[in-house]
Amino acid sequence: MGTFLKKIIIILCLFTAVHASAQINTDKVIEAGRFALYQQEYVLAISFFNKAIESKPYWGLPYYFRARAKYSLDDVKGAENDMNKAIEIIPFYYEFYSFRGNIRAQLGDYEGSLADYAKGLEMEPQDISILFNRGLAHMQKEEWEQGVDDFSSVLKISPGQYGAYINRAISKLNLKDTIGAVTDMDEAILVNPLVAEAYRFSAAIYYDINEFDKALERIGDAINIDPREPMYYYLRGAIRYQVDDLEGTMSDFNKVIELQPKNIMAYANRGLLRAEVGDVNNAISDFSRVLALNPNDLLTLFNRSLLFLRVGEYREALSDLNLIIKHYPNYAQAYMARSEAFAGLNMKAEQTKDMNMAMKLEHDKRRNATQDGENQKSGKKKPKETRSEDDQDISNHDKIAVLDDFTTEDNEVDEITDLKGKIQFRDIVIDLEKVFSLTFFSEDAETNRSRYYKPELTRFNSRNVFNHTLVFSNNEVVNEGDDAFRYYRTIEEATLKLNKYPDNNDLRFIRAILYGVVLNYSNAIKDYDYLIEHTPKNHPELILYHMNRAAVRFKMVEVMKSFEEEDLPEKLITGMNTSKAKANEEDKVVKRMLDYDLVERDLKQVIELNPGYEFAYFNLGVLYCVKKDYKGAVNQFTNAIKLNPQFAEAYFNRGLTRIYLKMDKEGTGDLSRAGELGLYKAYNIIKRYGKQKEAEVEAEESEE
Repeated sequence: MGTFLKKIIIILCLFTAVHASAQINTDKVIEAGRFALYQQEYVLAISFFNKAIESKPYWGLPYYFRARAKYSLDDVKGAENDMNKAIEIIPFYYEFYSFRGNIRAQLGDYEGSLADYAKGLEMEPQDISILFNRGLAHMQKEEWEQGVDDFSSVLKISPGQYGAYINRAISKLNLKDTIGAVTDMDEAILVNPLVAEAYRFSAAIYYDINEFDKALERIGDAINIDPREPMYYYLRGAIRYQVDDLEGTMSDFNKVIELQPKNIMAYANRGLLRAEVGDVNNAISDFSRVLALNPNDLLTLFNRSLLFLRVGEYREALSDLNLIIKHYPNYAQAYMARSEAFAGLNMKAEQTKDMNMAMKLEHDKRRNATQDGENQKSGKKKPKETRSEDDQDISNHDKIAVLDDFTTEDNEVDEITDLKGKIQFRDIVIDLEKVFSLTFFSEDAETNRSRYYKPELTRFNSRNVFNHTLVFSNNEVVNEGDDAFRYYRTIEEATLKLNKYPDNNDLRFIRAILYGVVLNYSNAIKDYDYLIEHTPKNHPELILYHMNRAAVRFKMVEVMKSFEEEDLPEKLITGMNTSKAKANEEDKVVKRMLDYDLVERDLKQVIELNPGYEFAYFNLGVLYCVKKDYKGAVNQFTNAIKLNPQFAEAYFNRGLTRIYLKMDKEGTGDLSRAGELGLYKAYNIIKRYGKQKEAEVEAEESEE
């Protein structure tokens, strides 16, 4: 056991010495949570730490460990909240500040992160992890000198930290200290000659200062260590291009495509090389592959149009060039190319018009040229000009594209099919949690989450009138095949008994539930109608009948909405009178059944009977979402949470609704709480929503 953990446990034991027996149990729960954390069973770990927190809310340690589990699930904000609580309870452990600093850096709060690192270093000035991470935070803020200082401090304490050499090299390069950067990269390789990335960084630096021979040597070493990394071949291809080794360049881009078949830049660059050596048809094929993967790559579209002209495919060229001119209406070369396409199609007037336009644009360009020229980018000019991967300047269409820093992109994470590990990457459809009802057939939860009970259920179940337990659930089993036939037989048996004993409410309630299970909603509603009509207003189980009638009506409306009336499934309308004499009456019945107001009326009746029934508020929230009353829905979910602070589904639905209302901070907070309570798919949504927001921000910035 580490010194840090020993210190904490000693302190905590002082707080709770008078409760020794309870302390032992809580320790075991924490140890079980830590083991689950070690096994990457993050959701299970959270459930253990929840129990520890419930038992001893004045302990800091379970908050710290729960924060680590949440952080591993990308619930970064939830992790920060837990660390705030841990530090509030135990403000004198530098590890707490170190971890919260990392969390805040992940959230982009670099000022808060630096403040935490400073606090941690006050307590432990020689902690290399804090120094290293503070250096990274300075790099994020482009405070290169401070970054150099922190990485230098790391290396004074531990000269074997090759990562510090690499990051100090990058910082020095941004300070234009090229010699220092090269020296640091060489030191990193001496410290650990088996790290391919060190060679790759070194090659990139040599490439940047035009020392291509050394760059080739370094990237060759990286490939020898890790021959399956496509970006190493990409960098070598760019270097070989600079030394006129076109055959080697082509070979490297071929290798990139072999390892990464959807690498757009590799296809685009190979197309340019093929065009350069006269392999026009294969070049067109490469450009077409690029456009299939990214139809918005206009530079490649222009390159393809020029090749279509070379092979006499004038209509294809014209189609491409029309799009180019639409997006670049002042680019003379595009009009010149299109005039050639018009000439090939014998469209003389259009040819002349485009030719004149091209000449005018060229004349205007020369006349308006300034001393800034064509806005050349700053930096060292390479022997052969290249363009960056995101360059949209159409005049650079014929340059090969290179990654700005030759960093690798994150790989797609494979879908995980169980709860072990980072479940936030699972491909779960984002949707509201469904309405709750009473059922005998609830899906087994994937995690050990508590079931919801009420006194009325306990009384009903204690009578043992059916061979299944009645529970509240919003995840009813779909019964098909033999199960469905068995329920039909049970319904028939119940019907025979009810013919003799019509006042047996328990039996009628069971039949109503089974009608709902087999989707015979009309007959289910008839049974609930009878029960409500024949049950005294003060009877405690009346509330159950209203709850289920509302739920069945809601399900019926949702199903019937998905069909045209003439295509309604027969089992949904069993019992309806279809005679012509009662056609009008039937239309009214169908219309009434499709009215959400009836659902709302039942739920409000439940609340009138028992204002503390959280399920009624929850179902009203779902109903209001369907009716697009999102603010009303948030209020109803909030009511449910006030009555039951452990109501995971209510947090989940309120979180999604708040995000829809652009209350992002509150929404993600709710989702974090839902995940904390065991509704694991909340972490998946936090992850996906975070990626979506990043994409939206990038799109907005690009538009600006």
